[in-house]
Amino acid sequence: MKNKYEIKMTSRFKKDLKTLRKRNYFDVNLLNEIVEKLANDIPLEAKYNNHLLEPKSKRFMGMSFEA
Repeated sequence: MKNKYEIKMTSRFKKDLKTLRKRNYFDVNLLNEIVEKLANDIPLEAKYNNHLLEPKSKRFMGMSFEA
């Protein structure tokens, strides 16, 4: 399936991923599922605490920022 958004891995993400893989509780498959949902503009379940990434953004996953 073609993603709605293009996924690009930054060097910072690659470094963080390398660190996370060393932890026993980290599940790469779960991360891939979440990234695929975000790339296809599918809302995440409530357990992932969907939130604004930064207050300046106008919209993120259907939420608007109110000061």
